[in-house]
Amino acid sequence: MNRENPRIATVTAQFGEPQHHYQRALRTHLVHSIIHGTDVHVLCENIVDDLWNKPAFILSILLDELAKPKEERLEWLMWVDRDTIVLDNCRSPASFLPPAPGWAANGPDPAYITKRDKFPKGNIHLLATTDWNGLNNGVFLLRVNRWSVDLFDSILSYRHYKPDVELKFTEQSAMELLLQEEKFRHNVTWIPQWWFNAYPGPQRDFTADEQVKLEAYHARPGDFLVHFAGVGNREEAMTPWLRVAELRTSGWAAGPTQRKLDYEVADFWRKRAVKSP
Repeated sequence: MNRENPRIATVTAQFGEPQHHYQRALRTHLVHSIIHGTDVHVLCENIVDDLWNKPAFILSILLDELAKPKEERLEWLMWVDRDTIVLDNCRSPASFLPPAPGWAANGPDPAYITKRDKFPKGNIHLLATTDWNGLNNGVFLLRVNRWSVDLFDSILSYRHYKPDVELKFTEQSAMELLLQEEKFRHNVTWIPQWWFNAYPGPQRDFTADEQVKLEAYHARPGDFLVHFAGVGNREEAMTPWLRVAELRTSGWAAGPTQRKLDYEVADFWRKRAVKSP
């Protein structure tokens, strides 16, 4: 699926005492970026306090990029928490983005086979996912524009202007509340969690004949990445998945894919295009 090769960079944070499993996880993103010719921006020092470093760092990148000429600046950022591991190096984050005008609006073929100039590509500035707690902002795709500056400026300042609001998940809760407001809610698209924010399943030996029950949000062969959100003892939990990612040319990660993700993404955007005025 062609997304016109938009300029995308991965953004993440790694600070505090070095931890080997997080370093190995970051390496999977670095390898992925080399393959796709993209940049990785890594925050290694605190800007503010605790988890609020995420919106602060993202906002700083947005401002830096918007100060550049349009033809030089990034178009999208992909934020990834440090407890994420890339499983499929062949997939670009661009494959999830809204398609350009001219993309097929109907029919089974995801190629550019019909003209459709009314697809609301410019209105979509954020691709995000939810789980049983609501928004999970461990992985998301964000357009580089003024809307995003306003959103992340609002996230960063939320606790100061609304100190009486309980933010159970700190900056994530602030982001979720803001995305419900009229100013922002029309420009976020909620996509299936497993596209780029799948969680680890009960796999243990990662063999082809391993019999495990998987929920839709559980990572499986062919998925883009796995995110260890809310998992205790991450070193123990992440290590077997890191081995899978590092040996992706053989074994479990290279096995037959269990989702028709390309078709699913194409169908998702096709249906959205049909519903658009």
